Amino acid sequence: HGFARVAAYAAQARSGKVAGAAEPVLVRERPALLCVDAQDGFAFPAIDAAIDGLVDTVPETGLAAAAIRRSHHAGQLGAHVERLAERGLVALMVANTPKAMAPWGGAAALFGTNPIAFAAPRDGAAPLVIDLSLSRVARGKVMAAAKAGRSIPEGWALDAAGRPTTDPQAALAGTMIPAGDAKGAALALVVE
Repeated sequence: HGFARVAAYAAQARSGKVAGAAEPVLVRERPALLCVDAQDGFAFPAIDAAIDGLVDTVPETGLAAAAIRRSHHAGQLGAHVERLAERGLVALMVANTPKAMAPWGGAAALFGTNPIAFAAPRDGAAPLVIDLSLSRVARGKVMAAAKAGRSIPEGWALDAAGRPTTDPQAALAGTMIPAGDAKGAALALVVE
């Protein structure tokens, strides 16, 4: 997400919403299961610990999983899985987010946009990286349009009454439309 989130992150640390100085604790719960407690802190140190732990664990176990709890915003998931692919691993990452999307056919937000990212190494080329939101478009694009005072395309979001909208403020008060309609909403439930 670049520098767009720095001011919000700083304000959240100042207000106590996130513990800015928290240090994650990694515990190897099972031979191939790493659990990281972010201690209500920023996600990035916890993700760093998980990546290092996975890189150390996979040669021994063949497959490993890391679960992170009590963390702040994880940022662009593709960047994290790409780091694993650059180290020779295939990676899949999911994250739940604050509610922003209604179940298919509904008008009240229940699920997050819950991104999914995948990466795989390739011989002689950059890794294959797929990073997507389970809404038709990332909610950040609606937030950016609202900040810039621009409208959004129809088909991205519904207003609070469940009607299609091109007004980003109405979209932020309403719900994002799931990618793939009912299928995207079902995948959002799986991520939850």
